[in-house]
Amino acid sequence: MMRWIKRFVIAIVLLLVLVAAGVFAVLLTPAGVKLAVWGAQKALPELTIEKSSGALLNGFALEGVAFSMEGFSLSGKSFSLDINSRCLSGPALCVESLTGDGIEVVVGETEPSPESSPSESLTEIKTPIPLFLNGVALSDISLDILGTKVHWDSLTTAAQMQGNTVTLKPTEWKGIKVELAQSEEKPSDPADPAPPPSSEAPIELPAVNIPLNVVIEGFALKDAELLLPQKQVIHEFFVKGKAGGYDIALDEVRLDAEQGKVTLNGDISLQDNYPLNLAAKANVRMEPLQGHSLTLDANGDLRDLALNANLKGVLQAVLSGKLDVLDPNLPFNVLLTSKNLQWPIDSKAEYTLASTAINASGSLKKYSASVKTKASGEAIPNINLSTKLTGDLGKVMLGDISLKTLGGGIDGWASVDWSKQVKWQTRLAFSDIQPGLQWPEAEGKLSGEVQNSGELTEQGGWLVRLPELDIEGIIRDQVLDLSGQLNASDVKGKGDLLVETNGLSLRHGPNRIDVSGKVDKALALKLNLNLPKLSASVPQAGGSIQGNIGLSGTLEKPEAALQINANAVRWEELVTVQDVSIRGSVTPLPIIGGGLIVDVNGVKAEGVEVKSLALRASGDEKEQTVSLKVDGKPVGANLSVRGSLDRKKGWKGSLYSSSLTTPVGPWKLANDIPLDVDFTSGAVDIGAFCWTQKQSKVCLDKPAKVANSGEAQLSIVDFNLDIVQSFLPVTTTIEGLVNANANVAWKPNTLPNLKASVDLSKGKVTEQLDAPLTIGWDAVNIDATLANNTLNADVLLALTDNGKASLNAVMGDLESKKRTLKSTFGIDNIDLDILAPALGEDTTLAGMLNGKVILNGDLDAPTANGSIELSGLRLQSLAAPVEVREGQITALLNGTNGRINGDIKTPDGDLVLTGQADWKDLNAWLASLNVKGQRLKVVVPPMVALEVSPDMTLNASPKSVNVNGNVSVPWGRIVVENLPASAVQVSSDVVILNDDLQPVSEEESNPITVNANIAVNIGDDVRLEAFGLKTNLVGKLDVASNRKGPNINGEINLEEGTYRSFGQDLQIKKGQILFNGPPEQPYLQVEAIRNPDAIEDGVEAGIRVTGPADAPEVQVFSDPAMPQANALSYLTRGRNLDSESDGNAMTSMLIGLGLSQSGKLVGQIGEAFGVQDLTVDTSGSGNDEKVEVSGYILPGLQVKYGVGIFTSLPEFTVRYRLLSDLYVEAVSGADNAVDLLYQFSIK
Repeated sequence: MMRWIKRFVIAIVLLLVLVAAGVFAVLLTPAGVKLAVWGAQKALPELTIEKSSGALLNGFALEGVAFSMEGFSLSGKSFSLDINSRCLSGPALCVESLTGDGIEVVVGETEPSPESSPSESLTEIKTPIPLFLNGVALSDISLDILGTKVHWDSLTTAAQMQGNTVTLKPTEWKGIKVELAQSEEKPSDPADPAPPPSSEAPIELPAVNIPLNVVIEGFALKDAELLLPQKQVIHEFFVKGKAGGYDIALDEVRLDAEQGKVTLNGDISLQDNYPLNLAAKANVRMEPLQGHSLTLDANGDLRDLALNANLKGVLQAVLSGKLDVLDPNLPFNVLLTSKNLQWPIDSKAEYTLASTAINASGSLKKYSASVKTKASGEAIPNINLSTKLTGDLGKVMLGDISLKTLGGGIDGWASVDWSKQVKWQTRLAFSDIQPGLQWPEAEGKLSGEVQNSGELTEQGGWLVRLPELDIEGIIRDQVLDLSGQLNASDVKGKGDLLVETNGLSLRHGPNRIDVSGKVDKALALKLNLNLPKLSASVPQAGGSIQGNIGLSGTLEKPEAALQINANAVRWEELVTVQDVSIRGSVTPLPIIGGGLIVDVNGVKAEGVEVKSLALRASGDEKEQTVSLKVDGKPVGANLSVRGSLDRKKGWKGSLYSSSLTTPVGPWKLANDIPLDVDFTSGAVDIGAFCWTQKQSKVCLDKPAKVANSGEAQLSIVDFNLDIVQSFLPVTTTIEGLVNANANVAWKPNTLPNLKASVDLSKGKVTEQLDAPLTIGWDAVNIDATLANNTLNADVLLALTDNGKASLNAVMGDLESKKRTLKSTFGIDNIDLDILAPALGEDTTLAGMLNGKVILNGDLDAPTANGSIELSGLRLQSLAAPVEVREGQITALLNGTNGRINGDIKTPDGDLVLTGQADWKDLNAWLASLNVKGQRLKVVVPPMVALEVSPDMTLNASPKSVNVNGNVSVPWGRIVVENLPASAVQVSSDVVILNDDLQPVSEEESNPITVNANIAVNIGDDVRLEAFGLKTNLVGKLDVASNRKGPNINGEINLEEGTYRSFGQDLQIKKGQILFNGPPEQPYLQVEAIRNPDAIEDGVEAGIRVTGPADAPEVQVFSDPAMPQANALSYLTRGRNLDSESDGNAMTSMLIGLGLSQSGKLVGQIGEAFGVQDLTVDTSGSGNDEKVEVSGYILPGLQVKYGVGIFTSLPEFTVRYRLLSDLYVEAVSGADNAVDLLYQFSIK
């Protein structure tokens, strides 16, 4: 017995060992995984697994997994699961990692499962052992659930559950795309019973207990696209919070999408009416609200929810209030205020609302509100609006409407009722409205009343009544009255229109418009125009208009007739029309027909004059003719059109027997032009044609279709350039013939294709100067091709008996922002001698111009490479200050920079030019040029001959030119016999006008600022002879210039000079011309004395000139000092006074000298008092000499008043001019006389 027991025990032990070994083999070796895969495939034939590896408890991986059954399929590239077996002893279940890649799941429609009985709600869920999911990574996942498709790139997460607490570790879900299933709209079943009316009892919310404690440490969804069906992009959605029991706490929620960014935090309890405390903020990106921010706070439970919202940005608004969302009638109390609302939002405001306040309270069953706001805008006057409204779900009533604007007000009420059929009523009363406050041309006051009512009928029609329209007032000092009534309806909504009015009348001063009649089955409506004085109503217009428009017949066959006459019509100063007459009738149904006669005479506008215009149109749809005759300048026309109309297809006809009168002569149509307009496609077919003038032709060579796509072939044949002679100055003549052709094809959304050529045969242009300037050419050829987004152009100019110039250009990528250019420009042996006549007669000009420049790169910033050379330059002309015997100038271009070098030889010295430029940035190009020379002779006949040595540098940019350096003048001869016209400066009050006769600002007239800083050194061999002055000039001047004008600082000394005055050649003892400001305001300091060898007694006598050049002070002085008369005697005679008569003579001379200096001031005083040519002078001689004031108080009437210098007797003279040389003169003084004087001269 014991032996069997022993054997049984050994068998049990061996069995347990075998079982343990089997379990170990299954759970901890690859064989176990393969066994499990084999078993699963046997149990589920729909399951296939291509490859497996690992062990069940140590981690295993599956590849090529697929499962399919009705309504469900799954496939995946790879799955892996790694379980930490050591956790089992915890006890706990630990999944170290769970991964999946390339997984696709499709769930289709299946048979609906039977309804299960409702289960009891769970109050708590617990797990018996802790569960740990330490790492999950799912990538390239696609789901298709009943047509809704979801795909994501990657999902990484971790989680754990202990007891009833679930914790979601930081999670990142990236690259999600969601496309909702296409839903089919099913028509509603009319037999379905209407839902029962909702109860008005408050909604009772159930208490919701969450059976788990959920902690979300961070859930981030990134780069999501939702097709709903419009595409919505979410850059990031993040949640952090916790939930458990009845409470949910959101620590942080944020959403970053294309439309904006939203953040949220708060908490809510799912019991006792759901009390909550939420705070949200949104920054808006979508147009036109971009840049705005919105904050929202919600507090309290859903029966007493307090809301506060604040909108900031261009729009500003604040909302506060309370509402009960559990009450079906939604009781509320809301206040909305705003400082600024505007439209448009994202640009300059055209309309704004300010100080807006809306206070509303009540419920959906009955609510009331008050509204206040201030409106303004570019096209509307300022408005203060206030109103009160009451209403419910079926109607709304606006009472106490008060609108203050334009110095007056509009009061009234309005109501809308939609409880059964939509009905409305309004009544508005105007008082003291002054439209002139907004529109100055409509100054005045308006008052009145407008009533309106209407409804939508049960039959689907409508009805509108205007029972009273009564507005009256004064506009632009004219009575305005708008009155009448109007009813309109289509009761059944079938087009049976009924319009009836006893009269609508608009009267403004003498002008009146009246409408009366009825539109029903029979039509009898008439509009009368009686506008005898348009300017009374429209200040910009003038003239008169009378006429009437009548509508008669029936709705099936209506007929409209009109007759309008206008006289002396004008619009501002732009257009005037002598008279207009329009007569005609039209029958639009059942076929269009009628006739129209329009006559217009005496039209004048800027650059246009029409003596007469006559338009005649007649016919019906089957055949119609239109003729237009215009007798005008610069264009006249005689056009005739005939054709037929098919309302569904289009119009077909032709332009025939037509001619045009143009500034380039008369043109006649050589053949009829077929025309075909297709209403369906909108295309117009135009037949081939030619307009001719003598041998010149302008043609469309082949029929063309003008539509979204089409092509045309055009040509110009033997166009004589003398046709355009009228557009050229009278001194310019042009000769030659032009031939051209062009083929163009176009289609939508792309550039057209073009192939064109222009050829000018042998010709010339001549400008009549002192010597005729003629530029002739043997040929001018232009060829251009536009295709494949590229333009190719070739230009050749071959001058007569001279060289040629050529251009080849290729512009590519024309439709892109970065267009390209490849161009070659060449100049071949062009001699400048053709320009010699422009410099006057006896001019010698020679110089050979050659060059080649290649442009490449971006069209907006191309590179330039090549050179331009002017060689063999010679110039000799009276118009040129410098004679050039030999010169050469070379410009070298290297990409975005260049250099210039020049060597110009003159008879007296060389002029050297060096410079450089940089155009890397075309908006900030730079250029500099240095000019250096030695003793160059500059001659400006007949006054100036100088030798100059310049050393100057010019720096230029788009906004300024700076000139710096110095100029030495070692030798010069200046002889001035009279001032040239250029020496007279333009008055400072001269206003320069542009082509539109508007003043040109200083910035417009001088868009580039010129700054100069030049030192001028005057050497010791410069001599001046001018107006009795002969002297050497020596000095140094600093010349500066800016936008405000030139300034000169420095001085010029007069040395070894003489000055002819008082009949003497006075020696200049001291002479200085001082500059310290504008060049026209130098300061003079000059002393000139009589030759000491020609004066007695060792006395020094002379004149002293001091002060500004435009008003110098001249004094006679002597050394030793003595009375002025004695000093003047020494100055003029070389000796002292020796008698009384000599003293009187000197006194007279001094008075004359003083009066001569004050003449300008006296003349200005006279003009201020209306006296012309007022002068103070001396007359008579000897003891009879006197000081005399004279002037013209009327044309031809001269008054004189004189007082003797040596006798105090006054004398008054009146002289009147009878004829050209005949005067009558009356004198009152010591002697009285009336004389008749005749003036003549003896040669």
